[in-house]
Amino acid sequence: MPKTQESSQTPPKENRKSLALVISSLRMGGAERVACILANALAHQYRILLFVWSDEERFYPLDSKVEIQTITTKHKGILGNLVRIFKLCGAFRREKVDLSIGFIHQTNILTILASKMARIPSIATEHSIFTALDSRFWRILRGLVYPLAYCVTTLTRQDLRHYSSIKNAFVLPNPVEIPQVQIPQTTLEFINSQKPYILSAGRMIESKGFDELLDAFRIFSTQFPQYTLLLAGDGILKEALQSQAQGLKCVFLGKIESLRPFYENAEFFALASHKEALSNVLIESLMCGTPVVSFDCPYGPKEIITSEKPNGILVKMDESREARVESLANALVKIVAARNSYAQNTAEIHAHFSKKVVLEKWQHLIKQALI
Repeated sequence: MPKTQESSQTPPKENRKSLALVISSLRMGGAERVACILANALAHQYRILLFVWSDEERFYPLDSKVEIQTITTKHKGILGNLVRIFKLCGAFRREKVDLSIGFIHQTNILTILASKMARIPSIATEHSIFTALDSRFWRILRGLVYPLAYCVTTLTRQDLRHYSSIKNAFVLPNPVEIPQVQIPQTTLEFINSQKPYILSAGRMIESKGFDELLDAFRIFSTQFPQYTLLLAGDGILKEALQSQAQGLKCVFLGKIESLRPFYENAEFFALASHKEALSNVLIESLMCGTPVVSFDCPYGPKEIITSEKPNGILVKMDESREARVESLANALVKIVAARNSYAQNTAEIHAHFSKKVVLEKWQHLIKQALI
């Protein structure tokens, strides 16, 4: 009987529609993780082709049914992107793709143009804030090309306002899943040895504000010396941050494939980003029952951290660095005192961002686009 149910859920290969997901790489990152989650979830109903510019650094697991194709070019700049458009178009025609889904600004633009040439609908998905696109050239192209897509999705209501001129644009958050994985005993022993601890994670780049978090933690530690700060992730500023962290109870974890046990055992999660589209790490932490502290930066945190039933603390983004650090340190102190009351309100996050809920929305959108 189970076999019959399974076969009824998976259409015969010759009847399945072909979907192309296009992203520049599969390295560690929010958009990359979403692309892989979506590819894996849809691979049981559709033929999934995942097009990338480079397949050198693959971080997230992919279902064996997902077909990966690399669009290569020896050219750079405008010529390189023109080559990618024509190669993508050729691949869409050759593989008889029915619908394309692009990820992130520039890739969205190239995917939409290739799809128009191949005469198939395309969906452009935004994974960063509207103002993150610095290049005037690409901003102009976005304004010209995005209206050609079947639809454009954004992660937040605030970001959606920038696409008011596009007829079919709406909010579609990331599907967030935190799979249960077998945790090595050594990892569990390490986690237990660090308690109590504050967790933070992300790329170690300037906009993530890890330097301000370290300074805030230094102030916090004068009142709570028993706490450790665990930082997960990597990036160009890692060495500088390690130097800054000297003298603090701070551990750099590097890249962690599954943060679940770290979320579940943390006292709370702290995010010091200066800009966030919709922070996956904030949502994941809340899904694990761990409250959060975050700067009230553009745009995502205020759509995750609720005021009605508080599941964390939003920290005002002051103009001066000194004021931001002080405000963040105060918030870290405040959440320690009321940690359990915040934790009681974390479960409601599942109703908005769980993988099941968001994938149902994706299934509906794809069916509409394929009509």
